[in-house]
Amino acid sequence: MNEVLLELYRHKTWATLRLLEHCQGLNDEDLDSTILGTYGTVRETLHHLVRSEEGYFARLTGERLSEPLGKEAVSLGELAERIGHLGPRWERLADDAELADREFVTKDGLRVPGRVLMGQAIHHAGDHRTHVLSILGARGLQVPELDVWDYALATGHMIEVKGT
Repeated sequence: MNEVLLELYRHKTWATLRLLEHCQGLNDEDLDSTILGTYGTVRETLHHLVRSEEGYFARLTGERLSEPLGKEAVSLGELAERIGHLGPRWERLADDAELADREFVTKDGLRVPGRVLMGQAIHHAGDHRTHVLSILGARGLQVPELDVWDYALATGHMIEVKGT
């Protein structure tokens, strides 16, 4: 098993779920806001993030966990549920020794090794979480800490050593 990839997948799921939970407490004005340089509104960005994550997973495995998200808006709770279902499945992909070298064809007709799709799924989620944090921060709203340090603290992978 690739332990680093496994932790990156776990962080991706943890951070996305934490952000979705945070956003469930926002009002419609905040959820429908955006700033230049980001994907779209908070709501649109989170929808896109989840839709894309499901697409990357389906491309890699040939498996759809549910009916694909369409363009229409769905609740943040449904988005969180979808990410929650995907999380353990991404973790299993870290255990597939052949997946990284297997070739896939993207929806744009490009041939690519699995490791590129796997890396893109991690990067894409982080990129769009940052967009949402930027929008919220620009509005003067509190934002959750989502980096790997915070994940490590939250999961007990990092602990404070007294007296150093």
